[in-house]
Order: sequence, then C-alpha cells, then structure tokens
Amino acid sequence: MPSLWSLALCCFASAIVVVAAPVHADDGALDGVPVVSGPLTFERALTLASQYQLRLRAADLRVSASRERIRDAGRRPNPVLLGSGENFGGDLSDRLESTIEIAQTLELGGDRGARSALATGESRLASAEAAVLRRSILTDAAERFARAWSLQERLVRLREGEALTRQAIDAASARYRAGASPVVERARAESQALAQGVERQRTQAELMIARRDLAQTWGAEEASFDSLLAPVPDRGSVAPILASHPDLEQASAVEELAAARRKSAEATRVPDVTLSGGVRHLEEVSGTGFVASLEIPVPLWNRNGGSIDAARREQEAAVAEKRAVSRRLDVELRNAMERVQSAAAVYDTLTLRLRPARQDLVAELLRAYRAGRLSYLDLIAEQRFLLETDLAVVDAQANLWLSKIQLDLLTGTFPGGAR
Repeated sequence: MPSLWSLALCCFASAIVVVAAPVHADDGALDGVPVVSGPLTFERALTLASQYQLRLRAADLRVSASRERIRDAGRRPNPVLLGSGENFGGDLSDRLESTIEIAQTLELGGDRGARSALATGESRLASAEAAVLRRSILTDAAERFARAWSLQERLVRLREGEALTRQAIDAASARYRAGASPVVERARAESQALAQGVERQRTQAELMIARRDLAQTWGAEEASFDSLLAPVPDRGSVAPILASHPDLEQASAVEELAAARRKSAEATRVPDVTLSGGVRHLEEVSGTGFVASLEIPVPLWNRNGGSIDAARREQEAAVAEKRAVSRRLDVELRNAMERVQSAAAVYDTLTLRLRPARQDLVAELLRAYRAGRLSYLDLIAEQRFLLETDLAVVDAQANLWLSKIQLDLLTGTFPGGAR
C-alpha cells in the first residue's frame, strides 16, 4: 500500500456531514457488542469504538474513581478516642487508674487544602489520560476504516479493469476470426485477464481481513456490515485553535499536579498540633479528674527541605514539557494545513484532468483497435495506465480525507466528542 497508511496512524476524524443509508445496531447484541448491519459510515464506526471499547470503559471508570477521592481529600482528620488502665493486678490492684481521652489533630500550614488540590490534580490527570487514550483508539479505528475502505474501492476498480480486458478479449477474438490479427493478441489479453484475476483475489482476501480488523475496534469478532461509506473530504478553512488538544490538556494536568505536590510538600513543613482531653478515675481515692495534653512535633532533624526542592524541580520540568508540547502542536498544525493543500491539489489533478483524459483515450484506442488501426500492445498499455490512474484516485481521495482528519484533530473541529 502507499504511504497513506503511515499518515493515517496520526489522525482519525473529519467534521463532515455524510448523506448515506443508516447503520442499524441490534439491541439484542451478544455480550454487549452490537451486531452492525447495512452500510457503515466513518462517524458511526468511531462512535461504536468509543462506546464499546473496553479500554475506554476502564479509563472512564478510573476517572470516576479519582473524582470520588476528591470528596474525602478535603475533610478534616477523624478524632481519636483513647482509653487506658494502669495499676491493675498484682500488688497495686487497689490503686487502679483508668483514663478516657479524645484527641483531635489540628492541621496547620494548609495540609487540608494541599491534599484537596492534590486529589483534584490527580483527577484532572486521569481525565486527560483518558482523553489521550480515546484519541489513540479512535486514531486506530480511523486508520483501519480507511484501509478497509481503500481496499473496497480498489476491488471495485480492479473489477472495472477486468471488464475492460474482457472487451479487449472480445475485440481480439473478432479480429482473429476476421484474419486481421494473430492468435497471440488474444492470448495476451487472456493472460492479462488472469493476472488481473489474481490481483482481485488477493485484494478480496486483504479486504476481508481489514473489515474484521475494523470490527474488532468495537469488540466484534466478525464484520457484519455490508459496505463502508467514506465522506467526501471537506477542504474548508479552520481557525488554528489548539487550546483543547488532548496532549496539551495532559501536559497542563501534569503541571497542575506538580504544583499541588509542591504545595503538599511545603504544607508538611509546618507541624500539626494534636490536642487531647478527657477524664481520669482513681480507684485509690475514689475520685475523678480531668486530663489534657498538647502534642507538637519538633522539626529538628528533618524539615522536609529535600522533598520541597524535588517538588519544585518536578514543577519546573512539567512547565518545560508543556511548552515543548505546545510548540510541537504548532508545527504539526502548519504541516497538517500544508498536507491538506497538497493532497487536494493531487486529487483534483487526478480526478479533473488525468483520469477523464485517459478514460477518453482508452475508449478511442479500443475503437481504433476494433477497426484495425492500432496494435494490441498500444491498447493494453493504455488500459493498464487507466487502471493505475483509477487506483491512484482511490489513494488520493483517502489521502485527502485523512489529511483533513488530521487537521480537524489538531484544531478540535471533529463533532461528537471524539477528541
């Protein structure tokens, strides 16, 4: 296959309205995987991958779990109930002392806020990672769709090429019966038909595999859809907006989490105070009194300076990585726009100029060959060129389509939340 598929690895979606027959999913699907019937559109394939891909479900569950942790992160520490008994048993059994206390830790230095910010940062990072995973999975689904569609269209063009070859065989047979050409011309035509049949069979086998690979993106083991309907590439201009790109969102989440970790490390530098109070009963004098205590850690040996410096360096690294991601996306945006323009120029040249000219030329050469004014070698060469042009049109259309998808991916113009 041409280099189209290497481009498809980094793109997946197109902001396009498709006029096509709907695809129906069986509500009674086995094991939660829909059975798709009828023609399958590109947007429907991405929707299926987004809804039924188990890796995406797992990522969404992790995001939900991280959000639940935020609720507890902002709460105060629970109080501690203490009970003790002294001087019981032995020679001091008549001097029993029993104490009941309740202790509460008072967090100083902003521990609770830092803990809440840390949980929020972890939740945002989980959401960003889920978005990156979704983009990766849908990119793969788009690449598989494009490959299957291209093989489907190549199969159509190969069958059209075989039809032209059959016309040439009929013409060669007629000329041979009229004594106007040797039998070798018919043998050449039949040999070409056999070669085209082998190529068609090979393409059919690859198409079956590609269709099954596409169905696996939503968990199906077999491809139950009839055909693939690709949208016509939209070449409309877009505003270069990259603020919501998943890679940039992930870099921002990493930066936010690094800042929260630094805040948490700085908060631990201020020791927490634990207050406790209760009552004590003395068996010896049969009396009850109150007790109170104050516990303050003394940061003598460890003031957490190393952890604070490490958190500061991690935050600086996150800022640098975010800047690098932003610059990379800016370059990718410019490259994507240039690819769309180049792919559009190639597609227009093939469809508007080259293919119509070669189609007319083949028709004229076939008429000339039947009239005995042309050799079969000239006819068969031009028929081969026409077939190559038809296959190039398929590749050019897919290349333009996927180039526009990559641009839509970068600018956030793909509908349906597939970013």
